[in-house]
Amino acid sequence: MTVKFANESEAYLSVLTLVAGADQSGSLEERDFLFKKVKGLAIFGNPSTADFSRLLGKVTDAVYSGVAQQDGEFTAAGIDSLLGEVKKTLSADLRKSLVQTAGELGSADGADAKEAALLDKIRRALG
Repeated sequence: MTVKFANESEAYLSVLTLVAGADQSGSLEERDFLFKKVKGLAIFGNPSTADFSRLLGKVTDAVYSGVAQQDGEFTAAGIDSLLGEVKKTLSADLRKSLVQTAGELGSADGADAKEAALLDKIRRALG
C-alpha cells in the first residue's frame, strides 16, 4: 500500500502524522504545536482551525490506512515508501522546512527512542 497526495500540504502533514504517532500516542504538546506553529506555515494558506483540523484528520486517516503496519506499528518499508512519495512531491525548500518542523514536533513532548529513530530516518530520506 502507499499514500498518494492531492497536494504539497497533504504530503507535508503525512510526515508530521508519522512523527506524532511514533510513540503510540499523540500528546497535548504535539497537538498544540500542530495547531499553533504548523497551521501558520505558508504551505497551508492560513486555514481556519476547523479547515486545518479536517485536513489533518484526512491525512491522518490516509496515513493509517495506506502505510503498511505490523502489530499496530508502521513498518520500515511502509515508512520508506511514504517518505519516497513525499520526496517526489515536495521541493527541496519544503523538504528542508519539513525536516526542521518534524524535529521540533518530535521535541514538543520529549522525543523517545522511536521518535528519535524516525526523525533520523526522515533527515536521511528528505534532507
